[in-house]
Amino acid sequence: MIWKTVLLTFLAVGALAEYEVTNEQREQIKTIIKQTCTRNGAEDQADAVETTIKNFVDCLKGLFSVDTIKKEIEDAKPNGALDEVFKKYCAKAPELKTCLHTFTGGVTPCLDASIREHVNTINNGTDQLIDFVCYKDGDRIALFIAEGGPECFQEKANGIRQCVEHAKEGISSPEDIKKMSMIDQLQQHCNRFDQLSACVVKSLEECSTPTPGNMAESLFKYVRNSSLCKVFTSTYFYNKYTK
Repeated sequence: MIWKTVLLTFLAVGALAEYEVTNEQREQIKTIIKQTCTRNGAEDQADAVETTIKNFVDCLKGLFSVDTIKKEIEDAKPNGALDEVFKKYCAKAPELKTCLHTFTGGVTPCLDASIREHVNTINNGTDQLIDFVCYKDGDRIALFIAEGGPECFQEKANGIRQCVEHAKEGISSPEDIKKMSMIDQLQQHCNRFDQLSACVVKSLEECSTPTPGNMAESLFKYVRNSSLCKVFTSTYFYNKYTK
């Protein structure tokens, strides 16, 4: 359900931001938003959600220009100055977090109840991702690009997609999940996360340089250690709640 919501969000952002989509597609997205809000008992919030998405896009545009960033990266590569580019943009991290938190807060009324319960977790997750990328003023992402990280991800895109599909196999239905204890739900979530992590890292390790695989592994570990999975696998927790 969360993945569907994220997908819908990106589609909505694209449509409402006047990107290269037709008027028909834009109207379809608006219809989906209205249907989603209605289904979750918040039909009167549909217009507010559309406004939230538009404001979010404007917020991002005020912070970043994709074309400008691409040009700055290409100009910086020959001079070994990628770190300066990302230092400049990482200085905007607090503003980006505010944009994201405002966005999630604005769309929350139209989300399914099971997702609304995890909005704070989603916010924490995006904050952690930004903090990881901008560690030491963006040294990690600068190294990732300098070492051919984007090219590696593009080369292994099919393999990564297969990792995601494989990790989704056997996931319990929403009805079955409701019957599971919190511990069992957490265990399933952590097992799937570990499975996906190992698969993606293994795929990226086949690239010509080790940096993309190492970077992905570090990111997965960072996210895991910032989640309840770390607590779940601790000896104390395991002995206290699973025996």
